[in-house]
Amino acid sequence: MSPEEFLLLLKKYTSGEILPEEHSRLLQVISSGSFDDIISNHIEINLQSDSIEGTNISPHRSEEILHKILSSEKQNLLLLPKPSSREKIVWWSVAATVIAALLFVTFITNKYNKKDALPMAFVKDMLQNVNTSAQPLKMQLEDGTSITLQPGAVLHYPQHFLPDKREVYLEGEAFFEVSKNPTRPFFVFNKNIVTHVLGTSFNVRINNETKQVEVSVRTGRVEVYENTTQEKSRTSPKNNGVILLPNQKVIYDETARQFVSSLVDRPLPVIYNDSANQKVTAGNMAFAETPLKTVLPLLEKNYGIEIVAENEALYKCLFTGDINLQELYTKLDVICQAVGATYEVKGTKILIKGKGCN
Repeated sequence: MSPEEFLLLLKKYTSGEILPEEHSRLLQVISSGSFDDIISNHIEINLQSDSIEGTNISPHRSEEILHKILSSEKQNLLLLPKPSSREKIVWWSVAATVIAALLFVTFITNKYNKKDALPMAFVKDMLQNVNTSAQPLKMQLEDGTSITLQPGAVLHYPQHFLPDKREVYLEGEAFFEVSKNPTRPFFVFNKNIVTHVLGTSFNVRINNETKQVEVSVRTGRVEVYENTTQEKSRTSPKNNGVILLPNQKVIYDETARQFVSSLVDRPLPVIYNDSANQKVTAGNMAFAETPLKTVLPLLEKNYGIEIVAENEALYKCLFTGDINLQELYTKLDVICQAVGATYEVKGTKILIKGKGCN
């Protein structure tokens, strides 16, 4: 058999197109050891292929993988049934080793052709940090970005960011405090979801069981959209997504491919910079006979959340009380009880309902 014929059989084997008689012939030739160099070269080329998305593994990494595959002969001897002769042992162990290697190449090719593949930026020189503890783990990237990984979370990141952007890949849940750099936007990838920021703090939670991704914003502005680079039929890279402001969150359902925006479970006061560049909140929350026309806008500014009264007469109602120490929803409970109203969370807004006052 010529090297060209042998290589053709290898390719047919990995593509699943090999015939039974060709399969037997392939194993016979493998057992002779005549084409070991071709086998090694075939596997290494596949591991470093530029034409197959996700398989462009660095040379030193592919060499390491290849060495592990081809050095597994002793393990294969223990796994296979014990033949009656030494020749049969050698024949089957070599064949099993090569088949295992070819199956590995096929597996890695198929894995990275799926739509949940890592973006190409993460395949080359990618580092990872895994939180194996039961406590949050804080880490810092080279650009000054601080990340708190929750237990079980995994962050994949390059050793050095690209000049024009910063990209990481998250599995699990993490809180990000991204260093501001308008010329190098920050992207968090998870399967087919991308969270895009310039400089802000936000939380990403991924639930593999429910196939849902939740992104909530603490400060700044975040854009969340589908990673359509894997969807060949799509023409716009950002035609399905949302923009989130502080105290807003979005849940993405991977199965339905839907974004549902709402308020976070525990809204926190928005922090501003005053004239002296000191971080402050919007203002005092102690009131004496103050109309809701004044109270509600101050709450809006304090939390960055739009609060709407369904009835203009509600703005005439007077409120007295000190609600500085309460959380937002408790504040609303106290205010509504005082003026005979109720409230509902409608998406990313709060609706005050009631008859109002004269």
